Amino acid sequence: MGSSCRGVAPVIAVILAVAIVVVLAAAIAVPFFGLTENLEESPPNVVDTTGEFEPGVEDQFVQITHVGGDDVDVEEIEIIVQASGPGNNLPNEARLVNLPSDGQGESISNEDIQGDNLIGSSPGDASVIIVEDSNEWGAGDTIEFKINVDASGEGADFRDPAESQSTEADELEVAIIHTPSNAIIYENTFRP
Repeated sequence: MGSSCRGVAPVIAVILAVAIVVVLAAAIAVPFFGLTENLEESPPNVVDTTGEFEPGVEDQFVQITHVGGDDVDVEEIEIIVQASGPGNNLPNEARLVNLPSDGQGESISNEDIQGDNLIGSSPGDASVIIVEDSNEWGAGDTIEFKINVDASGEGADFRDPAESQSTEADELEVAIIHTPSNAIIYENTFRP
């Protein structure tokens, strides 16, 4: 055996020992320093929804029905609504937050709305979610809310000019956000 092979085994052993220490230190450091806190939750997979917007003479309702995909906890969603068009007070934007999650079709209250006076909150205006026994928006469940029509210039009027003094809004954008992942799980632009 030659003298050139004698120092190879101890050098490889030292390299392997250092590599093992580095891997163990990294595995212990990740939870210790909280590096996993910044990782976002993956959004639910809502594969199919249907949306409907019905501007009427007095009431304007938006209905979004979950057709297929993962169920979504109602308390984990926010709804962003924006009306735009030629009207003086537009664009107009509001957010539905702190959504009712008691599974009883609770009405929207003023505490559930942030932003402009675009979404109705009067008793009987609409339910946030229509379900029987759960806090989840799942296949067959419908989210429903009313768009305000207000003569004072607040809200948004999508009615036909023949039915009102003027048509001020011509486009309604609706997005449902899954808040833990900050992902859009539904988005639609309605043009009545």
